[in-house]
Amino acid sequence: MKKIKQYLISMFLIIFLINTAYGFAGMTSNKSTTQPDLINSTESDQDIVLVQHLIVIDAVQLQSENRLFVSETLALKNIGTKNFNGSLRTWVPDGAEGFRVGKTEMAMGATPTPIQLMQDGNIISWKDIIKANDTASLYVVEYLLPAENTGMITKSKYFSKKLTYPTLINYKYVPIKGLPLFILKLTVSKDNSIALFDENGNKITPQEIGEADNSIINRWSDPPQFKEITVEISRPAATPSGIAAYVVLGLLIIFVFSYLFIRKKNEKIRQFEEKIRNSLKRKETVDETVEETGEEDAGETATPEPVETEATDFEGKTKDELEVMKDETLSKLSELNKEYESGNMLDEEYEELKSSYEKRIDKITRRIEKSR
Repeated sequence: MKKIKQYLISMFLIIFLINTAYGFAGMTSNKSTTQPDLINSTESDQDIVLVQHLIVIDAVQLQSENRLFVSETLALKNIGTKNFNGSLRTWVPDGAEGFRVGKTEMAMGATPTPIQLMQDGNIISWKDIIKANDTASLYVVEYLLPAENTGMITKSKYFSKKLTYPTLINYKYVPIKGLPLFILKLTVSKDNSIALFDENGNKITPQEIGEADNSIINRWSDPPQFKEITVEISRPAATPSGIAAYVVLGLLIIFVFSYLFIRKKNEKIRQFEEKIRNSLKRKETVDETVEETGEEDAGETATPEPVETEATDFEGKTKDELEVMKDETLSKLSELNKEYESGNMLDEEYEELKSSYEKRIDKITRRIEKSR
């Protein structure tokens, strides 16, 4: 007789896996066929155990609405000596809606009989009778769960189920020999990947993995060692070129923050930045002066006078005027040396200006000698 019961449960499981959801009619009052006036009954569910738990998650059916369809089948058995007549319960995730609870018989093509449910936060409950030492009673709990895509590089949806909750909420797992105890069936798109985690974020590996109807079926024959299971359903959010753009952006951000840190510690980098700033300021000042006066005199600006303009530049100048021009250029050269020594100029800029000043001084000197 015991083997027949196990066979019936096994047959029911096979049928259930072929169909993702029962899709039973709208909710009505409790239509259980068991008699409510059983003798020797109890309202305590301390002897109620879970001999098989099936969770079906369909991420395809309502994908356009960013919702998951979830169906849980709980095979509850009364291992006590008294018949149970009271409330049965299970935990559901935050945000779940559209609840339906039904009871089904272990028969080919059986449709769940709707049962009126009650909700208290994350706890869904319903009333029924489970006879002592009878075959397991099968309850189907269906609901919808919002599942927005999250993440930049990958888009992920999540489902979490607490398997162990405060007393009298979730029931003790007691396996039947030869049958899987906990089953997780996942229907996802082909480009999706799946990862399972426990309550501490550790990855969970099923004892057996199979496929059926384009779904992945994870099975555990022993009681789960985890108190909570989280399912992560992920898909790539971008093409390889899009991912490369994120990588480049990330590297740029890392470079900026690294440079700021290194700059704070390195005096030479700060001095180099100061030289560039001062060089740009001087160029802006020269450009503004040229625009205002329309003249560009080599002795008054940082740009040396071209050689071909030498005759015109010195024409008609007396010896005293040439001496004044020479002194002015020597003064500029002295100021240039001081500015360079203070670290406010780039080497290339200094050498260029120094060379132009020295050439001008040399030309003025030769002009003075000719005028004697």
